[in-house]
Amino acid sequence: IAELSRQLDKIKKLLASLLKIDKDMMSTKPYDMEKSYLQLKKLYTSPLFSEAFAETELYKKLHDFCQEQLKLIEKYKEEFHFVLGAKLKELMADFSVVSGQLPILKVKYYTIRFDFANGLASIWWGPQKEIIKRLSIEPDLIAQTIKTFDQNLNTKWQTSEDFFRLLKSAYNRYILLNGLEYGTKVNLLDLLPEFIMLLQSQSFKIDPIKNHFTEYSRIQYSYDLYKMKTNPNLVSNIQLSVATFAVTEHREKSIWVPDNEQGEGTYYQQIAFNQ
Repeated sequence: IAELSRQLDKIKKLLASLLKIDKDMMSTKPYDMEKSYLQLKKLYTSPLFSEAFAETELYKKLHDFCQEQLKLIEKYKEEFHFVLGAKLKELMADFSVVSGQLPILKVKYYTIRFDFANGLASIWWGPQKEIIKRLSIEPDLIAQTIKTFDQNLNTKWQTSEDFFRLLKSAYNRYILLNGLEYGTKVNLLDLLPEFIMLLQSQSFKIDPIKNHFTEYSRIQYSYDLYKMKTNPNLVSNIQLSVATFAVTEHREKSIWVPDNEQGEGTYYQQIAFNQ
C-alpha cells in the first residue's frame, strides 16, 4: 500500500506539470515532452499500479490521455524536423553558412549530428573526430554553444605569431632532449606535451596542482595550427607532413587541421622547423 501510494503521488505530480505545458512548448521541445510522457506511461503500466487499477475507468482515462499526447508529439516531431534546418540557418546567419542534410549539418569547422530517437545533438570538431558537446535538440542552444566555443578558440592568442614562437620553443626542446638534428620531422602529438608544459604559469611550476594547470585542448591545437598555416610569413618557416590514410585512424599519430572556414581539412602527422 505504501509503494502504491508513492506511485500515485508521482503520477499526480507529473500530470500536474504536464497539464501546464502549452502548445509552444510541445512544438519547440517535442523530445523533452516525449520523455515526460514515456515516464508517465512507465509509472501507470508498472505491475503494481496496473494490477490495482487496470480494470478501472481511471486507468482507461489515464491510458487514453497518454496515448493521445504521444501521437500528438509524433506530429510535432515531424514538424520540428522540417523547421529545424531553417531555424538553425536563421540563427547562424551572422556566423557562417549551414550546409548538409539532416541528420548531419555542417557550419564552419563544426559538424552537428542529430540523434532524433534520443532527442540529442552532438557537436563535433571537423569530420566527427573530436566531440565538443552533446546537448538537447534546441536550435537556440546549439547555435549559442557553437558561437561561444568558436569565440573562445579565437581569444587564446593575441596573434598567430605568439603561438608560433611557443611551438618553435617546444620543438627546440624536443629536439634537444631526444638528441635529434635541427630540421628533423617530429610527430605533432609527441610535440604537444612539450608545448603544454611551456604554456604553464610560474604558479604551476612552483606548485603543480590541478588549480594551477592551464588546459590546452586537442581542438585548440588543431585550430592554432590552422591559423598558423594561413599566415604566409609563418608557414614559410615550417614543413607539415600529411598523414597517410592508415595513420589517420590513430589519434595519437595524426591530427585533423582545417584548410578553410568551409570545413575542409587535412590530417597532418609531423612538423619540422627550418633553420
